[in-house]
Amino acid sequence: MDKRKKKSTETRRTLLLVTATETEALFFSQMRKDCRYGNLTVVNSGAKDLRRLIQFTSREKNRNRYDVAYALFGLDDVGATIEDVREAQEACQGKRISLCWFNPSFLLWLYLHLGKPQGFIADASAFEPQLKKAIEGFEWSEEYLLTDGLNLHMKLFPRHSVADQNARDYNRIAIQATGEMATSMPQLDKTIVEVCGQADMSHNTKVFK
Repeated sequence: MDKRKKKSTETRRTLLLVTATETEALFFSQMRKDCRYGNLTVVNSGAKDLRRLIQFTSREKNRNRYDVAYALFGLDDVGATIEDVREAQEACQGKRISLCWFNPSFLLWLYLHLGKPQGFIADASAFEPQLKKAIEGFEWSEEYLLTDGLNLHMKLFPRHSVADQNARDYNRIAIQATGEMATSMPQLDKTIVEVCGQADMSHNTKVFK
């Protein structure tokens, strides 16, 4: 009698990532495709404040019964302060939702692929010159991510581990300046690996100079 391998009946956990803006959603949709994360769902909430973003994330999580859910935002996008983030973290514990934030905006995470600020930066516009210098044609907009920036995540990916370490180092600077981390992206990174596994980047990776 032939022996046949039994098909695995293990069900993969699911991860929901809800963003505050469409640009963030487009970037993480690129990540989902590039890394082949089939159990990651990216949804744009369009929320203009942190309370609505959390409410939207909670509804989506419960409606589709996701195992893990994150609400992702730049403080500038939702008009939030660090104190608002602290209060929201406490409120989210009962909802089983995690927060991934960037102070002042998501541009911080892109910049951390290039280097680490030596002091706390509160103005998001300070990141743009270096991003434009490193990435030809760069602009943080929906139009860019749907045209010339279709491969932005793929270009940045080779420096992902560098960005993660830069974020951890920069968080120490931010805590001294504001009392709170500038970004919780390293925690989201860890969760993505735990839920979705290691990225499958067997296809070509384009690196910017």
